Amino acid sequence: MDKMTAEWLAAGLLLALPGIAMIALNYYLIYSGYKEMKLPEEERSQYSSGAPLLGGVLVALGILVALRGKHIWLTAIPLLLDPGGISGIVWSEICSRRDQKKTDDDK
Repeated sequence: MDKMTAEWLAAGLLLALPGIAMIALNYYLIYSGYKEMKLPEEERSQYSSGAPLLGGVLVALGILVALRGKHIWLTAIPLLLDPGGISGIVWSEICSRRDQKKTDDDK
């Protein structure tokens, strides 16, 4: 491995590490939210993520930099795995439509 390759890999890793931490935080917040749902409503607290999509974007950029623009399709993986990314947006849309349908049926 030559020096230039090592520098590109290090730059990609520096971009990806904060993104990985943000993705892990998103999964922790989802876990905490599910745990809170089991509590009575008056004891529940709200959790929110400050950077829902940023984690997946940073990891995707890290992969793009580390691979020097080759294999661009690999950048879609963190965006799909990040719960605040594409999969989270799709899941939120599905849940909101399901909830809206339930409220429309109750009327």
